[in-house]
Amino acid sequence: MIEMAIAVGVIAVIAIVAIPNIDFRKFEMDSNARNVQNHIIAAQTTAVQKNKNVVLTFVYCNNQFRTVIDANGNNGYDAGETRTWVNLSEGAKFVTPLTTIDGAGLYYATGPGIIVYNNVAATNGQVCVSSPSIVLYPRGSTSGDVVIYIGSAAGRKQDYRAIQVYGATGKVHIWRTQPDGSWKESDMQ
Repeated sequence: MIEMAIAVGVIAVIAIVAIPNIDFRKFEMDSNARNVQNHIIAAQTTAVQKNKNVVLTFVYCNNQFRTVIDANGNNGYDAGETRTWVNLSEGAKFVTPLTTIDGAGLYYATGPGIIVYNNVAATNGQVCVSSPSIVLYPRGSTSGDVVIYIGSAAGRKQDYRAIQVYGATGKVHIWRTQPDGSWKESDMQ
């Protein structure tokens, strides 16, 4: 009995020392980045299965994105086309990073594959000006290379994540900011 009490005491001391050093926000932001990655992959799968373009619009003013199954192929949303809204996970928002991974100008979505739609109405009725979108094609590719940046509501630079979409293949990679502010590709692929 004494040995078991000593073992439990040692485990408690280790837990008291270790738990304050765990950055739970890192895991939360990794989960948020994975959520965005999964929705991009789901939109790509929908494009392939339905043999129609799918337009994914990132609506910064409401921290959500809109998926449109583009029935007429004009890369926009028209009445009668299927449209769904997805909110970013709790604690996540679109951010403009201090530096971009692709060397582009600072914005929450960058890259040559961006198509900008003006005046996108969010689900709360708010109108977001210049909402960037990407088009996912039935052959699995996208409108071009794109990087989407998210961060935490706390605004910590180490919480920034970049979701990179390669245009030719539609493959999605996740990047994390390092303590020095540089970017490093994540091992969450």
